[in-house]
Amino acid sequence: MTVRLSPHKVSKILRGYFSGLPQTKIAKAAGVDQSSISHYASRFKEEAADIGILAAGRGYQVLNEVESLRSLSVELYKSKLTAEDAKRGHDIIRAFQKLGVSPEKHLSLIEVCKKVGDHSFVEKAIELANIEEHFGISRDQAVSSYEEAVKQLPQLKAAVNRADSELKNINNAILNKKRELAEKEEYVKKYQGKVKVQVAQLEKEVSSEMDRFNVQKKEIEAVANLKEELSKQGLDLQTLLKLGKEFSHGNIKV
Repeated sequence: MTVRLSPHKVSKILRGYFSGLPQTKIAKAAGVDQSSISHYASRFKEEAADIGILAAGRGYQVLNEVESLRSLSVELYKSKLTAEDAKRGHDIIRAFQKLGVSPEKHLSLIEVCKKVGDHSFVEKAIELANIEEHFGISRDQAVSSYEEAVKQLPQLKAAVNRADSELKNINNAILNKKRELAEKEEYVKKYQGKVKVQVAQLEKEVSSEMDRFNVQKKEIEAVANLKEELSKQGLDLQTLLKLGKEFSHGNIKV
């Protein structure tokens, strides 16, 4: 015969029941036999069927537990999972925990498990082993090197960006120098034209001066010849000039 219990103890039993504790553990904690657990669990189900689960939860002072279970049921429904699916998922998570796999690595481990079924997985594993043997490094060392390279990647990108910026500046400087060179070449061409004109003018002036110089040379040669003739006659140029002046003034007597 089931012993009649106080409402407080019944609530305690039902809270343990809704928490999923074994009936033997609930009975021991409440100080009752296991049949009492089954009895009050059945009574709650009957009242929930008659007046509704929320009203029954309120009557037995386990409304929070009932609402938590309902919330869980809603989440399972939204996720299109059954209670059995949730149980299997829980078992898998527990198994991962026993293997030392943290929750944030679960999805990665699942992806690895998927790849195990791939026919190329074994080939890739062998390739990895060959690489380890060839380079003399383990997978952990290779991963460590990769992670270090990933850490340095932002610095390398920044260096590349700086190099690109410097290269652009150099290219711009080269373009400016080319532009300046083209302008100077254009100026030189114009200056060369002016120089040609000036050279032609100078050549003309030089030719004119040479012609005048030749005339003066002939005059000098004529004077030299005259002096030579005077010298032969026993005269000099000054005497000739003096005679010329006297002749022009009518001072010579014949």
